[in-house]
Formats: sequence, structure tokens, C-alpha cells
Amino acid sequence: MARTVPHGFNRSARRCAAAPAVSLALCVCLAVPAAAQEDELITRPAGWQPLPVAKPSISESFASTCQPVDPELAWFRLPQQFRSATVEEMIGQLLVVSYGGTRPDDAGVAAARDAIARSRIGGVLTFRHNIASAGDIAAVNRSFMEARPDLPPIIAVDQEGGLVMRVKPSEGAPSTPAAADIAAGSEDEARAAYDDMAAALATLGFNANFGPVVDLASNPDNPVIARFGRSFGADPATVTDYATVFAEAHRAAGIGTALKHFPGHGSSTDDSHEGAIDLTATWSRQEMLPFRDMIASGEADMLMAGHLTLKGVTEADIPASLSQSAITGFLRETLCYDGVVVSDDLAMDAVSSRWDAVEAVTMMVEAGGDLALLSLGTGQGYEVIDAISSALAEHARQSPEFAAKIRQAYARIANLKLDLTEWRPSPLSTEIDTAGLP
Repeated sequence: MARTVPHGFNRSARRCAAAPAVSLALCVCLAVPAAAQEDELITRPAGWQPLPVAKPSISESFASTCQPVDPELAWFRLPQQFRSATVEEMIGQLLVVSYGGTRPDDAGVAAARDAIARSRIGGVLTFRHNIASAGDIAAVNRSFMEARPDLPPIIAVDQEGGLVMRVKPSEGAPSTPAAADIAAGSEDEARAAYDDMAAALATLGFNANFGPVVDLASNPDNPVIARFGRSFGADPATVTDYATVFAEAHRAAGIGTALKHFPGHGSSTDDSHEGAIDLTATWSRQEMLPFRDMIASGEADMLMAGHLTLKGVTEADIPASLSQSAITGFLRETLCYDGVVVSDDLAMDAVSSRWDAVEAVTMMVEAGGDLALLSLGTGQGYEVIDAISSALAEHARQSPEFAAKIRQAYARIANLKLDLTEWRPSPLSTEIDTAGLP
């Protein structure tokens, strides 16, 4: 029996109507009124606007299925003998400071060594003015390490390659190219270069290198990253791959590394050494990818938070280095990072022009950060360190929540130090040729 095709159905509908009954239901969707097909265009009234679709927040964009780590786990992982530290000793482990002198018997070196032994500080940051020769810096670093052998200090340096090399070839370091030049070659070539760099730093007694830079070279006119070739490139995958080679080479030599500068400094138009920077107008979400991916792959021993503000990541006008939203909210809870967060140098103008050292370190701890870097100014002694320790200890006595954050930060740092000791290869035995000696 012939089926009647309703008037106005198009040709596709007529084919459906002619189909067996069992197929008819499947063809209903093809039945478009002929008038609509003929008109093709839908007429919109004047002033019509589509409904707005909200763009996902930065946190929503990077939300994952990872489970944030309970910060108390670092404490329970800590060997029992390190849990009896006083609150003042814990606070000291949170501080990594600059020092004066180039030889073990110099006053500035002796003061730092004494501060390490008494847990007034947890480590030192080496600058160019501390290095006179390979032999001298090796002796200085050895004296620091011997001051607290059970919980060795962080002995850190900024040794990226290129123009950012605290230790020069004449002082025992290889001539490592800048990151941009490294990325122009193969990953095997990069590994060889970073193996040599890490081995030299380990020989000189360093156990932390504040690199690699994982900022994207997204702004070729950037005055502090692209200008000096400090980035591996503008592509997040390339940056991640080469930064991973950097981290792995150093870890094999017993040296911890720090990804920097969270949440990304590559698109900025200014230098955070000279003042606070708001990234909101220039930053793109691609800049977060190396941080996210290296955290997920376990390549982030430490992570350095920059003096950078970013809407959707930090609180208004608070840099990431001091921001609870950035450190606890984003790094800890969104990216599930449970490692050590290091502040960029708190003596930089972006911070020091607004907060004194006590205020800045307090804010960093409140935010969930761990290591506070602090360059002591000329003529500035350890009275600054004592003021920080006293203020934070008093705050901890008044606030159980703040005391818990100090304890958790101390535990993360202490565990990292023990890991660094475990990663350090056993010293190679060497035979000394005594022929020709008197």
C-alpha cells in the first residue's frame, strides 16, 4: 500500500516515507520542512545577541583528577629524630640567605656556618661575590655541609647557563650555553651539557640549582627572559622536554632543581627585579603547561613562585610568592603539588618596597610556601633573621593554624634535604699518584 507523503516535506522526507516501516522512525530526523530548506537563512531580529558563555576560570581550566595531598603526610614521613625540633629551629629551616666572604675563615662565612649549625637558617644562596676560585668555594661549601651533617643545609646557586652563571668556567664550571641555544640542538646534546653542569656543581659542593626556567618565550621583547635567552622557547612541549632533561641531569648528581618563575614570566613587559608585575593583560594559559606537566611527572623538586600577580591565580595586588590563592589554592589544591615552594628573593623591590622582611616571610608561610630566599643587604646582619624567627614564633604561639603551617613547611624542606643526601652519588675512590712527591 502506498504511503501518503504530507505536503511540504522535502525530498529526504519523501525517501523516508517510502522506506519500510521499521526504518521510518530513523528517518524522522531528516524531515525538514521545505520552506526552511528553501529559505536556508534564519532571520534574527535587530539587536539580537547570543547568550553569553562564561569562559572557564584558570583553576577550572587546569582542574584534574589528581587528589590533593594532605600536608600532614610530609610530617609523618619525617624520621622521628627530626620531629623534636623547636618552633624556632623549624622556622630557621625555612630561611635561605646570602652571606659574605669567599673563604672558610672569612667572617661572613663563619657567621653563616654558625647559623646553619644552630638552625638559625636552613641554607645559603651563593652569588658572584662569594666565588674567588674553585678551591675556595668548594672549601666554603664543605664547611657549610659539615656544620649540620644530619640535616644538611641547602647550598644553592643560580646556574642556568648563558649569561646567568654564578660559577664561571675559570672557577670550575663548564661553559654551558643559554637555554635558547640548548633548545636549538637535540635532547641528547642537552643532556650531555646538563650532565656536565650538574657534575661540576656537585663537585663544588652545591646541592641546589635554582633552575630550570620554564617560562615561555612568548614575548620576544621581554626584558628579563627572552632578552637573555633564558627560555627554551615559546612552545610549551619543547620547554617541558628540555627542562625535564635539566632536572633529571641534576637529580642524578644529587642536586635539587626549582622550576621558575610561577605562574610564568615570559609574556611580561617588565622585570620583577625592579617592581611588582601584573601579568593579567599579557599572560596566556599555555604558560602554565610546563608547570602542570612537570608536577604531574614528578620532575618538580622545588618550584619558585615569582613576584607576579595574575587575576584568577593570585589575590589582587599580592604576588604569587606571597599569595595563598596561588600557592595553596592553585599549586597545592588544583595541581596537587606537594613539594617545596620557594619564594623568589624577598629583597627584590617588588616585595621589599611594600613589606619588610618579617611581614614578607609571615605572608609566605601563611600562603603555604616553604623556603624564603632573602638577600641580606650591605651591613645587614643576622639581627634580621632573629627578628623573623621571633615574630613567627610568637605568631605560632598565638595561632595553632600558623604553627601547623610552619611545621608542614619544615617537614617538606627536611624531607627534601634527606632526599638530596640520598640522591648524591657515593664519592668515587681515587688513587693519588705519589711519584715525584718529596
